[in-house]
Amino acid sequence: MATLTMSLVVLFLASLMVFYTSSGMLFEIKTGNNQLYQSKAMEAARGSVEHSMAWLVNSSNTSSLAWTTDATGPAGTNQKATAASFPSSVSSQTIGGYTVAVSLWRNSATPTILEVSAAASGDANATIRQRIRLGTTTVTTTTPNTLNIASVAPIVIKGQLLEVTGNPDVYPSTIGGVAIATSSTNSSDIQIGHLDLNGGTISYGAFTGDAWDFVFPNTTKAQMKAAADYQKIYFYDGTVAPPDPWHQSLGTASDPVILIFDTGAGCPKINGQVVIYGLVYFANACVDNGWGGVEIHGSMVADGTIRKLNANAEFTGWSVSSGSGVITLPPTTTTSTAQTFAKLAASWRDF
Repeated sequence: MATLTMSLVVLFLASLMVFYTSSGMLFEIKTGNNQLYQSKAMEAARGSVEHSMAWLVNSSNTSSLAWTTDATGPAGTNQKATAASFPSSVSSQTIGGYTVAVSLWRNSATPTILEVSAAASGDANATIRQRIRLGTTTVTTTTPNTLNIASVAPIVIKGQLLEVTGNPDVYPSTIGGVAIATSSTNSSDIQIGHLDLNGGTISYGAFTGDAWDFVFPNTTKAQMKAAADYQKIYFYDGTVAPPDPWHQSLGTASDPVILIFDTGAGCPKINGQVVIYGLVYFANACVDNGWGGVEIHGSMVADGTIRKLNANAEFTGWSVSSGSGVITLPPTTTTSTAQTFAKLAASWRDF
């Protein structure tokens, strides 16, 4: 009898130990599963926050956001992005079997600070919030700019060419090429008179607007004036007067120049066996009687009527045999703004 009693006691104690051990194991399994599910929920919420921020990086997305007054969001916010401006592809996500609702908040007093809130739900629930700061930066892009004189006709004119006398000549850069390019579509505006085109043609309606913009489409007069070094670019206007008459030869076949007589500089008479390799520009209408023995290898460009061109002036189009004809101009500079995007330090929350 004593043996039986002892056996029953031992069996009872053993059963109790098994039950206790099993309960502990079940508790650990349950705890482990809870941690696993919670971790997955956290990862889903974190992934949704990252996806939302990637969407916000695009400045066109943030600029199109609309806001409505809402005081139910995270502490310190009072506006919520509307559903129409915050698309469902971002606001409603499914990651790893978890449904994640994402909302975007801000305080109207600090509109450049946004707060993304992502709430994941499924086997477990988790919410993550991240604040970000939006800003802008100025981006300046500089593009090299050149002029190939070989692409410009020997004479380019906006306006009329009238009362040509004497024996001036125009030699196009190629046989039968364009000798005169004009914005006019009326042949009566170009009266060549004694001007010998030497087989060249007249291109009517070759451009619209100013001759300057036709020849220098990417360079303003202000830029050209700032770049004037009076070795490669010569710029004269009402504040820097040119010599009149002009007796200085400029440029070479391998090193052409740009000579500019802008508004206020008038139209200096170029004579005295002057040879200019490059481009000569006149902003004003000119009465050019008095030109004598001048050779321009390149182009004469005028933004006004040329009247009484006479004497033995020669305008020779730039050709390959003259050299490359490429002149470096002031660079084209464009300025734009780009959005900056940064996470605010210590603003990540998972509670």
